[in-house]
Amino acid sequence: MIEKLKDYFLNKVTLAEEFKNILADFLGEEATDYTIEPIPIEPKERPYRDGGYLGQLTFNFGSREYYDDSNKQNIENLDFYERFYNEIEYNNRHRILPDIEGIQSIECLSNGTIQDVQKGTAKYAIQMKITYLKEV
Repeated sequence: MIEKLKDYFLNKVTLAEEFKNILADFLGEEATDYTIEPIPIEPKERPYRDGGYLGQLTFNFGSREYYDDSNKQNIENLDFYERFYNEIEYNNRHRILPDIEGIQSIECLSNGTIQDVQKGTAKYAIQMKITYLKEV
């Protein structure tokens, strides 16, 4: 699923021109790197009697951005995540979804927030969730 999410972000999100490098479960120290980091949860949200289930994958979409005591730079970082949130919500409403079998939705569970700061950069992340139907 992670590869399909990466493809979705690169090809179906208009902000993709800002994505330089999307990594899986790793975020380097360079600004403008992005990551998809799975969050451990129960993958079966709702089991069905036939053995199928409504599944979920929760993850952080994060990035390392330049960060300093300049409000301008930090506001730009937060503005990116606000635009990202709005676009994901728009895509979900209009069924522009990752190419994952049985996918029902993709949604943001949080706003973009700062996670840590080091050497003139900061890690930002937004928690997300996909819901999908797994049939037997």
